[in-house]
Amino acid sequence: MIFPIFKNTKTAERIFILGILLVMGFILGSIIPLLIFSLSNSTTELNTLRISQIISQLFVFILPPLLYALFVKDKPSEYLGFKKIPLWSLTGIIMMYAILPLNNVFAEWNASIRLPESMKAIEDLMKSLQEQATIITEKMLNVNDISGLIINLIMIAGLAAFGEELLFRSILQSFLIKRTRNAHIGIFIASCIFSFIHFEFYGFVPRLVLGMLLGYMFYFSGTIWVPMIMHFVNNGTAVILYYLNNKGITNIDVESFGKTELLPLFVSIAVMITLFMFVIKQHNKSIE
Repeated sequence: MIFPIFKNTKTAERIFILGILLVMGFILGSIIPLLIFSLSNSTTELNTLRISQIISQLFVFILPPLLYALFVKDKPSEYLGFKKIPLWSLTGIIMMYAILPLNNVFAEWNASIRLPESMKAIEDLMKSLQEQATIITEKMLNVNDISGLIINLIMIAGLAAFGEELLFRSILQSFLIKRTRNAHIGIFIASCIFSFIHFEFYGFVPRLVLGMLLGYMFYFSGTIWVPMIMHFVNNGTAVILYYLNNKGITNIDVESFGKTELLPLFVSIAVMITLFMFVIKQHNKSIE
């Protein structure tokens, strides 16, 4: 058999191989778009952003985990979590919407955080990075034709869900749980890194919460398809809402989508707790 190429590797060696793949992916994901843009004079700004996003997802998030699994694992597909989806685990889709009111509370609190005066330069830098990221995202999302909607669903929802879940849940979370011997610690650390890597300080906490929900659903379901579907639903909802707003069909503030009054908030929390307990019960049944 050709794979795995590196047999009987130690932990340090596996970390080194993954690190090399990620660095190479980041370099290629940065250089290739520049080469394409320099050779094409007709590329519009929107197409430039789309090409950059697609190449970044491919080389930074998708290829490194896939190649890593092929290089060091006897059963790469099984290792990455490509297993049958338990029907009960699809409750995760409902949970992605049920958590929105609570996550809006976290988002407002996160946005109100102010660093000490001595760290003003850092705070200004974080604000600048987030503003730039928001501008780029909105440029890609502001489409009003079907072709633009489909491209965004593939690029922002599909590729992002597939690649990010492979890297942060299949690879990183699994590794951390194994090393710490504690699922909660592994999921929390992986979710922190997942949120941090987006470089949006004022969205760190709500993204951390979503990351933990995705992490627990991967852990309990045993299949990476579940967090991928949930991630797709989350991103895809934003893509569709922007499209409907641009078409004049709706007028929804996407940033505060799911924000509600106190009573519905408590209801949504109760729904989350009920579904989460259901998932734990089904998981326990599956391992008995």
